[in-house]
Amino acid sequence: MNGPHAAEPLSADPALTSAFEVLGQKWNGIILHTLAQRPARFGELRRAVPGISDRVLSSRLHDLVTSGLITPTRLPPGPVAYTLTADGHALTPALDRVAGWWRGRRAG
Repeated sequence: MNGPHAAEPLSADPALTSAFEVLGQKWNGIILHTLAQRPARFGELRRAVPGISDRVLSSRLHDLVTSGLITPTRLPPGPVAYTLTADGHALTPALDRVAGWWRGRRAG
């Protein structure tokens, strides 16, 4: 490759690399966007996200809790609901934009 940029090495953005370690996991973005509507219990999420197995949903929820994007909250009298954290809510506009981009792309 010739030109003024040939000597500049390419490098991936480390922040984006870290973000996609979480967001790039299948289902994580869908789960986050679903929880942006309201907190939900495991069974509600399973019904809201067609095609996800119980095992995978459980694993993804664990990953998202560990990443600090959702938090489990015990509801009276006992079931756990998952809620977006402030960091999870901060992702909602980006997820909305991705969904809008895809809808626009598919319409064209």
